[in-house]
Amino acid sequence: MTKYTSNPLALLGAVFLIGTMSFAQNIHFNYTDGTNASYNLEDVRKITFNADAINLHLWDGSIYTWNVSTIGDYQYDETSLNMQEWLNNANVWDVNISPNPTSSTLTVRFNLAQAEEVSIELYDVYGKIILAKNTVIKKSGEHQEMLDLSNILQGSYICRISCQNNTITKQLIRH
Repeated sequence: MTKYTSNPLALLGAVFLIGTMSFAQNIHFNYTDGTNASYNLEDVRKITFNADAINLHLWDGSIYTWNVSTIGDYQYDETSLNMQEWLNNANVWDVNISPNPTSSTLTVRFNLAQAEEVSIELYDVYGKIILAKNTVIKKSGEHQEMLDLSNILQGSYICRISCQNNTITKQLIRH
């Protein structure tokens, strides 16, 4: 078990990274009032935040919100996957973003093994969400989504594409 104690802003960045790791199984929050809560990361759809609150969005539609000052520390469990198993899991979902760099329009191509909803989010270098697009439930097979980036400033961004069992992050440059 790995345990971290952190200030709220560092916590948010770490939670974001933990959510993208395929080997983390559970996240545990310990609150300043002495209570705690645990969530299986397979149940977590996304985590959003601002300067005052953390919002945990689960796949069942539940949303949990906390004031960042109420979280004392957090910890997460890791499985003992070997490197080959981790690489096999990481390469299961084929996602392509193009063109990269882009000037105004981004195409996100992906292939689904089963019908499910896909979420596409664009984050700036500070972890602030700049753009979010949730698609309707897509059938299995190949798909593409177009994102209009013409109102977004030039710079580097992180594009996070998520479905129920997979999350891929890719660096994107808007010029």
